[in-house]
Amino acid sequence: MFDRQLSQERLLIGIGGNIGAGKSSVANELRRYGARVIDADRIAWQLLHKGTPEYRRLVQTFGPGILVKKTGQIDRRALGRVAFASRANLKRLNAILHPPLLERLRAEIARNKKGLVVVDAALLFTWGLEKEMDVSILVTAPDRLKLKRLTESGLSLEEAQSRLALQEPESKMWRRADFVFENKGSLAELKRKARALWNYFYSDRFQKKSSRASRSDAPEG
Repeated sequence: MFDRQLSQERLLIGIGGNIGAGKSSVANELRRYGARVIDADRIAWQLLHKGTPEYRRLVQTFGPGILVKKTGQIDRRALGRVAFASRANLKRLNAILHPPLLERLRAEIARNKKGLVVVDAALLFTWGLEKEMDVSILVTAPDRLKLKRLTESGLSLEEAQSRLALQEPESKMWRRADFVFENKGSLAELKRKARALWNYFYSDRFQKKSSRASRSDAPEG
């Protein structure tokens, strides 16, 4: 499984989906099989380090209440509470972080020229970045499961509901995705579906001449 060859030098897979859907779990499972994963969240957090231009703009925009008092670093939870308090605040946050984030994300993609490369980005479809992928995958889940996962990660129910309310409707992303990965079962089921995707990308059915895979030919997901 781990030493098979792709039919092209690099296969670029984009994985997007709303918060709590489980997209990073899918990406991490593909990583376990050998994929190189580019994590948009990790890049975004790097922009928050003390002293960056983005750090200064965020503090100027949202105030010192988003900082850890002892260190002066940005408190991610505090920033999240303020940013997701309203659509206007989220728009301000995005205006500061998205341009440099996309620039760094594209640079990271350009550096990874071989093998199966996964771009793990919640806003893949919102940004229109799916157009730059060989294959795009939307990970979905029922709202009740998203809320459960978010509260288990430490958010209050109110915070989780607020964040979900500000997400782009999945119906809009569904139409632009090559594959839709429904994550509504157990972890074992998620792993089975991720393995089916991996096997499909290395199968004879996945033709080199096709730059975008057909959903009708996709494995069950």
